[in-house]
Amino acid sequence: MRILSPGDRPKIGIFGLGRGQNFLRNAINNGFDVVALCDTDQKKLTLAKTRAPSAAEYTSFDEFIKHDMDAVVLVNYFHEHAPYAIRAMEAGKHVISEVCAASTMAECVRLVRAVERTGMKYMLGENYPYMSVNIEMKKLYESGSLGRVLYSHGEYIHPSNVESTNQFTQGEFHWRGWTPRTYYLSHSLGPLMFITGSAPVTVTAASAYAPELCRGTEKHVADGIALMLCNMADGSVSTFSGAGAVAGRGNWYRIACLNGSAESVRGDNEKLVVQYNDWTCPEGSPRLSQYVPPYEKADVSEAVIKDAGHFGGDYWVMNHFKKVLWGEEQPYFDVYRAVTIASVGILGWRSVLEGGKTFAIPDFRTEEARAMYENDTASPYPGADGKADIPCCKKEYIPTPEDRATAERIWKKFGVEGNLAETDRAARH
Repeated sequence: MRILSPGDRPKIGIFGLGRGQNFLRNAINNGFDVVALCDTDQKKLTLAKTRAPSAAEYTSFDEFIKHDMDAVVLVNYFHEHAPYAIRAMEAGKHVISEVCAASTMAECVRLVRAVERTGMKYMLGENYPYMSVNIEMKKLYESGSLGRVLYSHGEYIHPSNVESTNQFTQGEFHWRGWTPRTYYLSHSLGPLMFITGSAPVTVTAASAYAPELCRGTEKHVADGIALMLCNMADGSVSTFSGAGAVAGRGNWYRIACLNGSAESVRGDNEKLVVQYNDWTCPEGSPRLSQYVPPYEKADVSEAVIKDAGHFGGDYWVMNHFKKVLWGEEQPYFDVYRAVTIASVGILGWRSVLEGGKTFAIPDFRTEEARAMYENDTASPYPGADGKADIPCCKKEYIPTPEDRATAERIWKKFGVEGNLAETDRAARH
């Protein structure tokens, strides 16, 4: 294992070249050497090679992980990150794993133990906290002018029409068709944890059933949104969504404190609103202000950061990972915060299924918590037999023959022949 120092160019490989194309661009802009690329889709490999022509190409993870590199960027299917992260660390590679960290409670335990056993560096690649408006909110909160947080709220809302839904949910067993609405929560909870420095200790959740959203698709998740209510470690309360499909699209964050509040502007992710009480407004500051925070200074131009994606977030998450590899910083979303987020989504879904029951979020730093969940493999994702352990939706939705016909017609438009069901089933772990 190579010891990296500030100024070294980390050698990385990227596994998964859909969303991974963006990680590739931002890795290059941050001074990484991209030395290996892995995907089963040759078209994606060919596109990636235009940006990293000297990188080795692989279609097998088994061969890819043998390549000489310092770290691996995991951008594979949403629910399959933990097994590959563990394999990468056992092969002596540091890991940045895009969301989510784990899809079962047992995987959370295995992931924590793997980080501790191997001594490799692990970071969750959650990018929304690094949007310029959220970085500004964190600075403002840490300045103390707002006072102690009592309430925070986060939303990640991403509706799509029938064509777009089918474009990104190709096949009966694709993960997007089976992911409960609480699971994809890091874009809403992650920024709140980053801004306030706190984390959930309990979760209660509810979802809204909307089968209309599944018409014309192979999706089995017919809930439109799920909301979670958490007690936080700092004594505050927090509410946030998973990935919602309600109108209208966007994300929104708010912290409400003793002296003042700060929130992003709905429909404009670059603006921040700050408001103080009349009697707690700092001297010389306006009681109510709205402004666009400046982008953080970097070794690249502001234009490069703005073009990175997610209002600078995609640039800064790789910049942070570089400094983690250099030993200059500790990962903010280390393995313990990463599995906390995953646990909230998993146990939040159990709360939905059990009528709003409150669940305690385990502290996986302790062996007591690990022992409690180390064999908890319950999953909403179908196995090789096409069956899942738990429902992925509050009420069962089974696509109709008409739904399937519409989906197959749209898949064909995007170059996919057939249902892919057998291919996807064979890929299940």
